[in-house]
Amino acid sequence: MEKAPTRPGSIRYLAAFIGTMIVVLGILDVVSTNLVLRAGGVELNPIISLWMEYLDQWWHLPKLLIHLLAGFLVYYLLYNRFTATVALLVVFMYGVIVHHNFSILSTT
Repeated sequence: MEKAPTRPGSIRYLAAFIGTMIVVLGILDVVSTNLVLRAGGVELNPIISLWMEYLDQWWHLPKLLIHLLAGFLVYYLLYNRFTATVALLVVFMYGVIVHHNFSILSTT
């Protein structure tokens, strides 16, 4: 039986941070999206828009499940600095999206 690859402690902590940020940003995205929709905004993502149409008030459940799965996958599969850099870039871009949602609210 092959041993599972090991990873340095710094990468393990970074993976935990990135995984946690993916989940936190997912929650903030749901909250900010709901606030924007209440203020008269519209959902621009066609997939989320379909979920909103067919799942009504439960549209956020598949979105949050995807974020939970992504957070766990990042935590368990992140083993080197390159993948950590890519994951951090994804977290940054998603943070920009959440920031944009909240900035829309501040202008209304």
